[in-house]
Amino acid sequence: MRTFNKLYKKLNTSKQLSCSSYTDLFKTLDHWLAQHQSLWDVPSFHALDWPWLTRFPELCDWLQALPQAPDVNQVEQALERCVAGFERLEWPWQSIAHRPLVEPDSHFSAGIKGRKWQQIQAFSQAVAPLSPVLEWCAGKGHLGKLIAYQHQVTVCSAEWQASLCQAGQKEAKQRQLPQRFIHADVLQGEGLEPLRQAQSAIALHACGDLHTTLIEQGIAAQLKYFAISPCCYHLTRDEQYQPLSQVARHAQITLTRENLKLAVKEVVTAGQREQRLKHTELVYRLGFDAWQRHVTGADRYLNVPSCNKALLGQGFVAFATWAAEQKSLSQYVAQHSFDGYQEIGQQRSEQVAKVEAICQYFRRPLELWLILDRALRLEEAGYRVTVEAFCDKALTPRNLLILAQHSG
Repeated sequence: MRTFNKLYKKLNTSKQLSCSSYTDLFKTLDHWLAQHQSLWDVPSFHALDWPWLTRFPELCDWLQALPQAPDVNQVEQALERCVAGFERLEWPWQSIAHRPLVEPDSHFSAGIKGRKWQQIQAFSQAVAPLSPVLEWCAGKGHLGKLIAYQHQVTVCSAEWQASLCQAGQKEAKQRQLPQRFIHADVLQGEGLEPLRQAQSAIALHACGDLHTTLIEQGIAAQLKYFAISPCCYHLTRDEQYQPLSQVARHAQITLTRENLKLAVKEVVTAGQREQRLKHTELVYRLGFDAWQRHVTGADRYLNVPSCNKALLGQGFVAFATWAAEQKSLSQYVAQHSFDGYQEIGQQRSEQVAKVEAICQYFRRPLELWLILDRALRLEEAGYRVTVEAFCDKALTPRNLLILAQHSG
């Protein structure tokens, strides 16, 4: 038990967004984001110059003089100094403690990466589901297994990949847990009947349309309890964001899919190798973009599809040759050398990093705008809602959790 208490203290870093009205908080946040939209709604890859050169020249001069991208504190100080009327937004977070749960045996974490297992543990500590529980987009049902064990509830795990259902059911049977799996495509309406048979639904990092479908279908099924940690808001069928709540439908800002990508554009858990590959790919893409602008005479950014990461190890020329093929520009390769364009890509990547440092300052407020839209949709449907940060962002940057219990 002593070991568990140490782990409990480590994982119990929950904070609750504490305020008298989520509606008022949303409107304040919406106004603030609208007021400063010119700072965060910019295509950082596309422009060759600073996007704020005309409106905020002092900010651009400051960025130009920096040897590297600024950190969040430096950005905040620069915005207060260079942007007239800028005021930082304070968030009413309040620390909360959860009751300790039964410590799972070590075999529960078998086959689960350490950080993911800690996310699952933190999620389980933050929720209080009513039985029976539907686990939405369950994968192998690792979360459902721990919920069934720690909360003494029956769990139905819905997953669209049949092989994961089979593997998860086998593990549940081996561990003698009250958990069953169903093969269901929830985006085709196959989750509605399981929701009608449940009292609670849980979802850890359900992407885009998957978690919004859960909210709408769960409301229709008169579900008693939701615990949802959203992720990847941009994975949606709509190019323009469709607000869920009546309050958000009257918001000052409207969001595109590119804006939604900003809300999840934060890498705090990536390893050093992954970060190096990401940087290399950025340099290569920007270098190729500079080349294609020169040879075509078209001064606009050209999107290139995703590539096999092994290609990056073959060098810039191999990447640029491949990219030219992808964009039907191979006829230019023989006449126009790639020499010097990797260096141009490196220079542009340094500028992009500085631009993104400004945009990133608004990432969390934008994500909270989206979270509050979902919270307000549930409030409008008669639920008592709280928003929590269920774990430290070192475990996952997607650490926001919506808890909703029907007030009826």
